[in-house]
Amino acid sequence: MTAGHDAELADLMMQLVGLDLTSADGRAGSGAILREIEAKAPGTIARMQAGLALRRSGASLLAEGQPDA
Repeated sequence: MTAGHDAELADLMMQLVGLDLTSADGRAGSGAILREIEAKAPGTIARMQAGLALRRSGASLLAEGQPDA
């Protein structure tokens, strides 16, 4: 991926911030943004979901015994 592509994906992700997910319009908008992110970078949503699951379980994303970079 290029820096421009990464910036475009970051902009899309930032559009999710502040959406009212209790309203139908907010849910529809978030769904559209997530579909666009997935179309531009397949697997992105699944990787984020897996990272969140690891974080919730208390597992470290860093290898055991490795110093922080």
